[in-house]
Amino acid sequence: MQRLTALLATVALTACATTAAEPTSTPVDTATPEPTVTPTAIPDPTATATTAPTETPVPSPTPIPDRITDPSGAEMILIPAGTFLQGSEPGVFVDNVGAQFEIPPDELPQREVMVDAFYIDRLEVSNAQYLACVEAGACEPPFRTDCCTEQPGAYIAWPEYFGNPEFDDYPVIFISWYDAQDYCTWRGARLPTEAEWEKASRGTDGRIYPWGNELPTPEVLNFQWPIGTFPERPLYTTSPVESYEAGASPYGVLNLAGNVYEWVYDIYDQDYYSYGPTDNPTGPEDGGAFRVTRGGSFWNQAYRNRSANRNNAFIPADSVHFDGGARCAADAPYITAEP
Repeated sequence: MQRLTALLATVALTACATTAAEPTSTPVDTATPEPTVTPTAIPDPTATATTAPTETPVPSPTPIPDRITDPSGAEMILIPAGTFLQGSEPGVFVDNVGAQFEIPPDELPQREVMVDAFYIDRLEVSNAQYLACVEAGACEPPFRTDCCTEQPGAYIAWPEYFGNPEFDDYPVIFISWYDAQDYCTWRGARLPTEAEWEKASRGTDGRIYPWGNELPTPEVLNFQWPIGTFPERPLYTTSPVESYEAGASPYGVLNLAGNVYEWVYDIYDQDYYSYGPTDNPTGPEDGGAFRVTRGGSFWNQAYRNRSANRNNAFIPADSVHFDGGARCAADAPYITAEP
């Protein structure tokens, strides 16, 4: 203890002597810092080791285009999947001049129908489009090449209609259901079902016509009206397939009312709505001597041009008409056939 006290005294005297002179440099602390010790965790022998799961990236779905142009050059419009009101409620339809028509039984009952997404031609099949199929050897020529009557001895407005470049962009006529089916198949497409056609025409709000519930006028479709109803006279002939933009359907499809009626896939049964399925219906499976036509024509008045109209007629699949044409459809997404 005495030795430690003496040592401390000596150190103190030395320190006092050192502070008497001005230091010439900043002293460097050479002491070794005490290391920091991090505690080591002791594993729990009862714990089960787990590996964090690796998340598999989910690719974003590729959106289906709203419009496509198929290999033949035909523009097609997407009709989204979903339900719509098919058919009509019972009642009386009153046309532009006050004439009354009872809703026919083949449009009853009105029902909610589901259809998958599909594409449909924006325009009716034109003479030029159908001619390309004929020249390719995949289609038969129309039964007649004039326009626009089928009555013996009646006035023929255009003796040279099909095959005449002047009428290339007018709708093809005088083709049977089989001809229409052959044409659509040649394109890698198909005929629309009756339900698909009606949804493309009237959308999902149950409207009467493609443009809405307003009665027809000469600005929205090519149809026949009593003389004096409007200042102009009806055409009594077809019009170009690109006509009547003001009468487009909710999806932008033209001439789904008037101009020429269109063959659809389904076999006709006037009672089909009372028993047929409501999920992607395709019509009766047999008994198919007659097929459905849709859309009315330039020869029909307002009543027959309604979107729900089924013509209430038994039209043979092999028959041809001066006001009957076609329009094609395709599944969505559209996949072209391999060559």
